[in-house]
Amino acid sequence: MASAVRTTLQHRVWRWHFFAGLMVIPFAVILAVTGAIYLFKPQFDAAVEARINARAAPLAGDILPADALVEAGLAAYPGGKLAKLTLPSDGADPTVEVDIRGEAGPRTLWVDRTTGEVLHKTSTPGRFMNFVKRIHGTLLAGDRGSLVVEIMASWMIILIVTGVYLWWPRGAAWWRVFVPKFGEGPGRRETWRKVHGMGGAWIGGVVLVILFFGLPWTQVWGDGFNKAKDLVGLKAPGQEWFVTLESGNPHADHSMHDMHAGMDHGTGAELWDQGKASDEVGVQSASGGAGAVAPLSLQAVLDLAAPERYAAPVEVQPPRGENGVWTIRSMAASRPDRITVHHDRWTGAELMRIEFTDHNPVDRFMALGVAFHEGALFGWLNQAVGVIATLGVILLSVTGGIMWWRRRPKGRLGTPPMPADKRLAVGVVVLILALCLFLPMAGVTLLAALVIDGLISAGNRLRRKAA
Repeated sequence: MASAVRTTLQHRVWRWHFFAGLMVIPFAVILAVTGAIYLFKPQFDAAVEARINARAAPLAGDILPADALVEAGLAAYPGGKLAKLTLPSDGADPTVEVDIRGEAGPRTLWVDRTTGEVLHKTSTPGRFMNFVKRIHGTLLAGDRGSLVVEIMASWMIILIVTGVYLWWPRGAAWWRVFVPKFGEGPGRRETWRKVHGMGGAWIGGVVLVILFFGLPWTQVWGDGFNKAKDLVGLKAPGQEWFVTLESGNPHADHSMHDMHAGMDHGTGAELWDQGKASDEVGVQSASGGAGAVAPLSLQAVLDLAAPERYAAPVEVQPPRGENGVWTIRSMAASRPDRITVHHDRWTGAELMRIEFTDHNPVDRFMALGVAFHEGALFGWLNQAVGVIATLGVILLSVTGGIMWWRRRPKGRLGTPPMPADKRLAVGVVVLILALCLFLPMAGVTLLAALVIDGLISAGNRLRRKAA
């Protein structure tokens, strides 16, 4: 009896694994390929910058002030505004990277620090690695594409869990899950099945970790994660510190702690990009700063930042609104080295400093995981692990597709039939519910699939009765 129930359960899990696999395979390959490419963003960007720097004048003369460099970039795009300035990674770098926003759209420019000449300019979204990132995160389809990616990533997690269950050796040593006997079993399909199972066993755990730490970027899961943190009181530094984050009115004497209206998640304190970089620092003051006191120049702000020795790359964002703040942020690959500092636009006084240790333990843990997902946690070895994982996903996709193609009847999908025994073990029901609650988009699509599957089965029964 127990054996019959187990066989029925395996059959049903295989059926779900089959449907999910057919749905996920093309998307898994796209995500794996783009993910593997994006792992090497630092090296690619460095190579691009080296080619541009080769055309720059030697740093033999005086270096122009940062304000002059920005003005040189803005001259090419009348009406544009500075979005951010990325500082040179070291003093020998002959160019500075300027991001501007205007009617022509976001642009990134490389400006010669000695001559002020714009050596190269490109559309910011059109930069190769930004393009790859948009494929990986949205399939170039915006929010709808992001939802599709979340659905597929959720089902990839379920595929690994169900695949381990189906592949686990019964009546044999546990280590056979990693080293199966290839000499047994008839036909090539059995060989493909063993390659598929062995591949999943070897890289499944790493892929699960990578997929899990990709969830904070997603719409539904990521939003739910943030709301869950709020419910248990795990707030980001910008939420829990009653700091105005405004530049003080140079003509008025008021406390920097006299208000906290408008505080939100947008304080530039994020440890990973949630796709809302353009709105990270949405802080401004209601009081004006016009008058005899002039606002601080960009170069003056950089002079303030120089002694800090921020870990590269370092971004500087200008004040937003009449009375906004200067923001200096280290975007180092190592999350513990990241720091964000806000400065008063009139006096340069430090208004707020957010370091890695200021974040709650959950965010710190997730940030390290996100860095692992990006291949940035422990250098080239992390990149190598990421490449192996992505190649493993491609291997599983290819071998799964080959198994389906070889077993399917000609001209038919080859769907595994429903088991005669429709019962489900209580443990399986609990597991399904737990996975669907943890991965809500998988739950929604599973419900839709069950409804469709039920309707198809009912239609088949009616046709058989009519015949």
